[in-house]
Amino acid sequence: MSFEFFDLNSIILGVLATCLFAECIILVVRVNSLRNKMEAEKESIRSDELVKYEKKRNELEMLLKEREIELKSEYEEMLSLARSAKREQDEKLAEAKIQAQNASRAVERADAEFSRFAKMKEDYRRKSEEYAVKIANLAKLDIETIREDAKREVEKKCIEDLALYRSEILEKSKREADEQALRILTDAMQRIAKTLPQSSMATVVKIPDDSMKGRLIGREGRNIRSFESATETTLIIDETPDCVTISSFNPVRREIAKIALENLINDGRISPATIEQATDDAKKVIEQRAYDIGAEAVESLGLAHVSPEITRAVGNLSFHLSLNQDTLAHSIETAKIGALIASELNCDTAIAKRVGLFHDIGKTLADSDKSHAKAGASMLLRAGESEIVANAVEAHHAEVPSKSIYATILCIADSLSATRPGARMEATEGYIRRIKSLENIALEFEGVASAYVLQAGRELRVIVSPDSVSDVEAHDIARKIREKIESTTDNSIGVKITLIREQRFTELAKGH
Repeated sequence: MSFEFFDLNSIILGVLATCLFAECIILVVRVNSLRNKMEAEKESIRSDELVKYEKKRNELEMLLKEREIELKSEYEEMLSLARSAKREQDEKLAEAKIQAQNASRAVERADAEFSRFAKMKEDYRRKSEEYAVKIANLAKLDIETIREDAKREVEKKCIEDLALYRSEILEKSKREADEQALRILTDAMQRIAKTLPQSSMATVVKIPDDSMKGRLIGREGRNIRSFESATETTLIIDETPDCVTISSFNPVRREIAKIALENLINDGRISPATIEQATDDAKKVIEQRAYDIGAEAVESLGLAHVSPEITRAVGNLSFHLSLNQDTLAHSIETAKIGALIASELNCDTAIAKRVGLFHDIGKTLADSDKSHAKAGASMLLRAGESEIVANAVEAHHAEVPSKSIYATILCIADSLSATRPGARMEATEGYIRRIKSLENIALEFEGVASAYVLQAGRELRVIVSPDSVSDVEAHDIARKIREKIESTTDNSIGVKITLIREQRFTELAKGH
């Protein structure tokens, strides 16, 4: 049994050994096969890399040859330029040598002339001294005394001549400046239309008969309430025959209400719905009319490149009044005066016209919380106008510093248009109240002797007592008056405050 078992194990081991030997032979064969394959791939890769290397080397050799040719060409070109520059330098050097030689000869001649001049000067000095000694001996005076007397006479004569000449120059300059200013203002003002403004806060509309009044009022007054609500005006219906009155401080609303009411009367259908429709149509008509009026004003002044927004705003000025003066007419007038002044000062008349026409454009911006000057300047900048135009408009009431001469021209033209006789009208009661309020404000301060309002409320002249108020205190009082006026009064017009402190001394000499 044990022998048989040993043989079985031997057989199994022999089989396993045989299999292992076979696997070894297979592995050896595979290793040889892989080695041969790797050798073949290595040879292939080596040959490919060798080909690429040869190709790359050929390319580099060609590039090097091309670069060598380029460098050689550049070298030859630079060498040619260097030779040319050297020739120019040699020519300039030769020319400089010639000039140096000429300069040397000129210096020698100048030295000779200077020596001759010095000798002549010395001879002249010696002879003049001899002559002065002879004159002094004849006059029996000292030479230094004669020289001092001559100096004093010459100095006195020069001072007199300079004083006369200075006085003549100053007087001539003042006279010419006064004549030129007078001529400029005369030429600028001669084209002003002397038309009187019409005070209007109400518009009268004709109606066909008195029965229309009842239809306008409507059942329980609903039509008149709807009309007043839609147009934001007051419709006055009284016993006046064949007419009704539209009242409003806003001229645009009053004109819209007038057009809407006329359309309603012509149509005959009056109800809250037709009133709203008529009001909307009237607003569109006014908007188009404003654009047409603005375009006509811009064209009449010959202005170019004005945006539609600014054109419409200019047209809206025709519906606004400034102290009962038509604002558009005032703006056109200001533009013309500014252009005439600018032409006399050799400035751009087109810019002067633009600032004159646009200076009150902020008054059409009812929803702005700024002053009309600042609101107008902001609108002009948004619409593409230049900084010069915007600054002139913003500075025409001295709210900001002016950056160009056109702001000064605008202030002058605006003042001329607004203050000419008949340009503006103001209610007598309001005018008197304003005058008294300004005078009372000035009289409140200690040391003020009297106060007077001049130039239709545009200037307040204050006279203080020189015994109780010093120069420093006078300046402080003027500042306090300005602050009090700005804080307590609603002034649409600027007030110039002039404080006078004058002390006079009078003596009477009795006769014998």
